[in-house]
Amino acid sequence: MMTSEKKSTSKNGAAVPTLVDGTHLTEHGSGDSARETSVNGSTSNYRSTANLIEAPSSKDTSSKYSETLKILLPWRPTKKGSKFPLDDSGLFANIYVRWMDPLVRKATKGKIKPSDLFEPSPNDSAEAPSKRLRDLWEEEVKKKGIANASYYRVALRSIRTRWIASTLVLLLSLMCSFTSAAVIVRQLLEYTETPNPDFRIGIALVLGMLFTELMRVCTINLVYILNYRTGIRLMGGTLTLVFEKILHLRSLKDKSVGELVNLLSNDGMRLFELTTFGIFVVNTPILFIPGSVYTCFILGPWALVGVATFILFLPVQSLLGKIVAKVRRKCIGITDERVRMMSELLTSIKLIKMYAWEKPFTKKIGDVRNRERKKLETAGFVQAMSIAFNPAVPVIAAVLSFVGHTMSGNNLTPAQAFAVVSVFNALRYGLALLPNSVRAWGESGVAAKRIKSLLIMEELQPYREKPADPDTAVDIKAATFGWDVLDIKGEKKRKAEGSEKKGKGGPRGRGRGGAPAGKQAQKGKEGGMDEEEEERKRVPILFDIDLTIPKGSLIGVCGSVGSGKSSLISAILSQMRLMAGSVAVDGRFAYVAQQAWILNKSVQDNILFGQPFNQESRYNRVVHACSLQADFKQLPDGDQTEIGERGVNISGGQKQRISLARALYADRDIYLLDDPLSAVDAHVGKHIFQQYIQTALKDKTVLFVTHQLQYLKDCNEILVLKHGRITEKGVHSQLMSAKKEYANLIHSFHEDGEEQEEGDMIVNQEDVEIMTKSPLKTESVQGSLKRKDSKRSSKRSLRREDSTRGSTRLRRSYSVRSTHSATSETAGHIEEPPEIEDLDVNPQDGKNQDLDAPKKQGDGPKALVTEEEKFRGSVTLKTYWSYIKASGGFIVCSCTLLLFILSTGSMVFSNWWLTLWLNQGSGVPYNESDPSTLNITENPRLNVYILIYGMCLVAVLVLAFIKGFCYVKVTLGASSRLHKAVFASILRCPMKFFDVTPTGRILNRFSRDLDEVDVRLPLNMQVYLETLFIVVASILNICVVFPWFVLALVPLGILFFLANYFFRHVIRELKRFDNIMRSPWFSHVTASIQGLHTIHAYQQEKEFLHNFITLLDRNNAAMLMYNMGTRWLAVRLDSMALVINTMAAVMVVVFHGQIPASLAGLALSYAIQTSGLLQLMVRTASETEARFTSVERITHYSNGLEEEAPARIKGTDPAESWPEQGQVQFDHYKMQYRENLPLVLKGIHCDIHTNESIGIVGRTGSGKSSLGVALFRLVEPADGVISIDGVDISKIGLQSLRSKLSIIPQDPVLFVGTVRYNLDPFNQYSDNQLWQALERSYMKDRISALEKQLEAPVIENGENFSVGERQLICMARALLRNSKIILLDEATAAIDSETDSLIQKTIHEAFTGCTMMTIAHRLNTVLNCDRIMVMEDGHLVEFDTPAALMSKTDSHFRAMLTASGTDVSRYLTGSAQTSATLGGEESGEEEYDTKL
Repeated sequence: MMTSEKKSTSKNGAAVPTLVDGTHLTEHGSGDSARETSVNGSTSNYRSTANLIEAPSSKDTSSKYSETLKILLPWRPTKKGSKFPLDDSGLFANIYVRWMDPLVRKATKGKIKPSDLFEPSPNDSAEAPSKRLRDLWEEEVKKKGIANASYYRVALRSIRTRWIASTLVLLLSLMCSFTSAAVIVRQLLEYTETPNPDFRIGIALVLGMLFTELMRVCTINLVYILNYRTGIRLMGGTLTLVFEKILHLRSLKDKSVGELVNLLSNDGMRLFELTTFGIFVVNTPILFIPGSVYTCFILGPWALVGVATFILFLPVQSLLGKIVAKVRRKCIGITDERVRMMSELLTSIKLIKMYAWEKPFTKKIGDVRNRERKKLETAGFVQAMSIAFNPAVPVIAAVLSFVGHTMSGNNLTPAQAFAVVSVFNALRYGLALLPNSVRAWGESGVAAKRIKSLLIMEELQPYREKPADPDTAVDIKAATFGWDVLDIKGEKKRKAEGSEKKGKGGPRGRGRGGAPAGKQAQKGKEGGMDEEEEERKRVPILFDIDLTIPKGSLIGVCGSVGSGKSSLISAILSQMRLMAGSVAVDGRFAYVAQQAWILNKSVQDNILFGQPFNQESRYNRVVHACSLQADFKQLPDGDQTEIGERGVNISGGQKQRISLARALYADRDIYLLDDPLSAVDAHVGKHIFQQYIQTALKDKTVLFVTHQLQYLKDCNEILVLKHGRITEKGVHSQLMSAKKEYANLIHSFHEDGEEQEEGDMIVNQEDVEIMTKSPLKTESVQGSLKRKDSKRSSKRSLRREDSTRGSTRLRRSYSVRSTHSATSETAGHIEEPPEIEDLDVNPQDGKNQDLDAPKKQGDGPKALVTEEEKFRGSVTLKTYWSYIKASGGFIVCSCTLLLFILSTGSMVFSNWWLTLWLNQGSGVPYNESDPSTLNITENPRLNVYILIYGMCLVAVLVLAFIKGFCYVKVTLGASSRLHKAVFASILRCPMKFFDVTPTGRILNRFSRDLDEVDVRLPLNMQVYLETLFIVVASILNICVVFPWFVLALVPLGILFFLANYFFRHVIRELKRFDNIMRSPWFSHVTASIQGLHTIHAYQQEKEFLHNFITLLDRNNAAMLMYNMGTRWLAVRLDSMALVINTMAAVMVVVFHGQIPASLAGLALSYAIQTSGLLQLMVRTASETEARFTSVERITHYSNGLEEEAPARIKGTDPAESWPEQGQVQFDHYKMQYRENLPLVLKGIHCDIHTNESIGIVGRTGSGKSSLGVALFRLVEPADGVISIDGVDISKIGLQSLRSKLSIIPQDPVLFVGTVRYNLDPFNQYSDNQLWQALERSYMKDRISALEKQLEAPVIENGENFSVGERQLICMARALLRNSKIILLDEATAAIDSETDSLIQKTIHEAFTGCTMMTIAHRLNTVLNCDRIMVMEDGHLVEFDTPAALMSKTDSHFRAMLTASGTDVSRYLTGSAQTSATLGGEESGEEEYDTKL
């Protein structure tokens, strides 16, 4: 296809090709789409997001609506095997939803399955609407400019045609409703007052009523069906457009993961509700104009009083709707905050449990929930008033009109009175949906603004310019790169607008460079922003970068923490802002992040990452290069093993190697490796460097960031970064000769191992082959445990650089990277192998499995993540009882129901009193020859009748107010108690629950399900209760007037019961499917956001968008069928309810002269009212039950989950000063992770003395990490005892135990809030103590340099601090606890040697009076411990001093050291030599301090 092309200029002055017709250029000959770059600055950030969605083929205008218009055909033959028969159904099949009959039958038999649901129609799929919405949005921006563009207008334009059609059908329905309720009723009542009427006229009126009511039923159902399909399209298209935008964002800026999930789950639903209820605002004017004229014609000018009541109530209803919308807008912000905090809590749950931080998090989230509840109560009360007053308005209007009419001396006949009552009831339907309609308009407006705020965010713009030299892969000239700075003023402004959330811990940091480029350009164009102000919104991090990377070269990058190494990769990936200079790139990227991002899929799927599988030529080579063969043998299903969410069931090393394998399999041109060897041990690291980097990537361009300095000498060129600048550049020999920064780093790195070749002295017991007399089979185990940085000196002490380095970190602390890493969210992972064992498989399974060996037929991969529970059958009485108890108990609920009965009774009484008054006439017996006997104005007791009739008005209003107030208090009290219960239950769950349950599934309870219980369930239930008592009262009234009507109730009752019976089954199951199918795309969204930069680098946006559309379509299909199910019942009930109308009208005609006209009018008005309300009652009853599935899901988590031991146990908990000594005893301790799994600790028996330093070593799966799990009681013992200072820890509360222990985890975890909150969430320590802890952890200078110091914001995942700084803050946190027992999980991942030495120095100085247990992954880290525990297959095989173990020729520990190539003899030359060695090391500290 020919395209026209023109050039635009990028920031760096490079010509950027831009296509006029919206298609895209392709780069690199591979066909990968390059992204379109904006020509106009005002539209640069919303430009057509890389057309991931193919545009549907264009159609002729004449055939545009041909398919849609086929719905008007009365009958159409249904195609067999139709995926979604709605498209092939005729008019009547659509109106009566006949295509759902098979589903209804299956649901009734209890045989319905998710596979029975129809696939979404191509017309209803999210793909086509999103394309249309994107085109309309771009058109809107071009016309209005980005500042004035409105997504609201775009949404309304996209549904305009369907809404017009729906409105026309609605007009027809309203005409039929008015004709039946007003004209025909009056004619029938006049018929009853006629002495000798023509019977044929009566029958004609009955048939006329039947026809108009039948038309009303059919047309109103068609309106809903049209609106539901329109809503699904708008919602699906919008959510796809939003997700497509998310996939192309440069960064999330101020948006948190929880906020985006909430936007996708709730804001899409707001647009659906707009399309469903929005057009009903036309009800009111359409009904009121003819209604006003007709009532005046019947009653005279006093009818205007009643009409005025309705008219006055309209602005009141509108005002109430606006109040609800405004309050809900504020509430949505608070809900976002709560969901974001829940997401943060769930991703860090392990650390929270080990630190016993459940209480502060409960209080923090509880405070947010209380603020949310106050807003919900306000909105709920206003909405309840609106609903409660709605049925009362016709009564109020009738009372005022009739009292005024009679007091002015006018007579009132039954025909006049009940004709007016019928008209007023018809007008009431104009008001019935007005609150929902106004609320839908208001809330959708809020949703549209939030969606726009995302759509105008800046997108990633890859560099387009290619280097002038074809042999150059990356060419950077005089470039300065920066991150977006935190905009405090912008944050305050956003709070003032009501859409910013403020947490308990302080304001969140956010990036407002943030105002998107397009928006800034627009403002600049209008004179609102100059370039200087724009530049101040950015903080430069990399300065004067001149870098040319030849194709096929290996470039090594080193430097201290915060020097800008990772930022250099981000700059090349265009994630940072180019503030000066130019960048040219030639090639496609593969990116290995510092913290590996893993999907909840199989290992193979994570490696393939959307690429076709090619085992022979690529896959096996990749597996070998990444040293994954042994891991595949360990995993229960090999490379088909499912990886849990955030990689919970694999180690850190396995995550990193899978990430490396993904990059290698992608076969790209340029490889950006961000410290890829930090999470693997030395031997595996060496293998990867030789086989992966040097061999597999020998013809590729590689930028290799590392702290493993021993590999740099093999690089073609080495870059040394310091303070964001390239301070040195050259090959290893040149840089060593220069004796500058690089030489100092190398000398420091090799301080303890100069005699080791290639600096490879690190001993890692997981890598060696151990030859002992152990009964276990000899096995070579690849190092797969987490972390492991290269060489570390436990005695080395290097001074940190002061002012300049501090300023660099200060700068970073106020910038935003917005990389929502999954790994960074994972709390203190101390146990790896058991999580693999947790898959319910035999540990021996698969050990001898060859990589290429086929699986046994029928032996599919065993899923780690459990399927979401789906309840069957009716919602149980237990669920209802749980809700009643949460509401305050049986008495409270009974009193609330009594208020509903009294409120309905007051309205019924007013009509009966009117009937009695009309029957009394002038107060004398009726005389046919004297018409004055029917004149009620001549009744001597007129004032009494008027007074009591007027008092009915007061009773109705007072009872409505009391009822609304009490109902809101009761229902929101229930939802708050349910939230509190489920939150407490989740916190009490053992860790294995979180390992097998996706975060999205749990978040679903706290977002969508809780939103149902907070808002939709009370709304549905109130409407149901209102209509229930009105319908019951109406039928009783008809039966009193026409006793023969009772006979008709029996068959009607049977029909209603059958319809409801069928409906309840299908609607309940469809709602459950809707709930269940929502969780997968929740999880998909969360995972995609966390891996955004990886998706960008691999250009996998299209694949992830396709998966999103597939998951969304499944959920939307279930949701559409759920809503269609409600119409399936409604149209049938309405059709059956016509029998009530017809029979009442027939009885009026048949019993002419036998029943007073006033009673006939009363019965007829109630019959018409019932026909409209009966289906609403049954439908809302079933919908209420369907909403109760959310209560069911919440109560299942509240009551049906396994719990840990109590937090406190009175009588057995030790004193507050415990433990004073820190002695730990294991007494024949045994542990298993679940009942059906083998033991992982097998009779451990040992004593750990006071203040002793213990090293714990052993091969992968030996049980060393299980000791840490056992100590913190993350798993309960199978047998045996662990005692601390003589106290059996299994007998005391978990809070009492865990609060006295400390852990320094491998992965640093920070929470959104402030520095103070992260150090001291309990507010237990003084400022002085906090500063002392920060000083001892070498963070005092950094924190004191921040603007707000201890109150400085910490953004999500602590991304405004570097990884090293986060680790030091975690160190300060452990120092504050001052625990007597410390568990260390080698906490130096991804940290340079200098920071490593700081951590080690702090540990040895600060914890001298503590009992330390170090889970070691490398043997050299424990050689200075007092004693060493050697674990093997769950047994403690050795426990002695390092010297004693090394002196035994047959010891396991010595075998490990020997097998690793370590010269054991040098450690056995005597204590004097050892002391001298140590002294020499210490004396050399100052020398290396100076060098660095």
